[in-house]
Amino acid sequence: MRTSNQASRPIAAACLGLALALALVVGGCKSPSRQPKAPEPTPEQKAAAEARAKQGRDFYLGTRAAQQDIRDLFARVEGAAPHQWAEIARKLVAYGEPAVPQMMANLSSHQTGVAVMSAYTLGMIQDPRSLDALAQAVTSPHEQLRYEAATSMLRMGDPRGLPFMIDALENADPLVRARAILVLRERTGNTMGFVPDGKPEDRLAAVSRWRAWLARGGGVRAPRPVDAGATTR
Repeated sequence: MRTSNQASRPIAAACLGLALALALVVGGCKSPSRQPKAPEPTPEQKAAAEARAKQGRDFYLGTRAAQQDIRDLFARVEGAAPHQWAEIARKLVAYGEPAVPQMMANLSSHQTGVAVMSAYTLGMIQDPRSLDALAQAVTSPHEQLRYEAATSMLRMGDPRGLPFMIDALENADPLVRARAILVLRERTGNTMGFVPDGKPEDRLAAVSRWRAWLARGGGVRAPRPVDAGATTR
């Protein structure tokens, strides 16, 4: 005959099993603790990631102090006098590769001066990973940025800059026309008889010759050697 203690053991075991099962169910239904949100990447990190995806090689970004100094240099661009502008450009170009991601990101800056500085200095550093970003910049509504980006592309031997530089030959400003023909002569070896201050009908005829040459497959010379000390615009 069972004692009362013996009879209660199966019931106690069953209750214990049920309690454990309930604990497992309740524990499994608990919402997981929230993970801290990752910080948003900086513009230069985004530019570096995009270029890495296209070119297959990481940018060397240098130290945090270097990246901060590059940001500080760009912060001085707006309102800089010509001699200050040249000094800022020289320092940015001297940084080389670590400055390229910030330059690429700044091509879309709402501060036109910063975007123009970026296009110019990219042409001096001549990192081919920046070419696609420059190709987007040549479609900017800002005329100076378009021409600076096209110039930098031609310096790197990318013919996608040619149509925009040929368009600059029709600019109302003779200084813009003069610079455009200098770049075209340097990068193609041709002038097509274009004279920046020539008669309008003569300039128009020369531009037509340029466009016909481009339609026939005209190209550009190989990139010129990088000169980190050159900052003349």
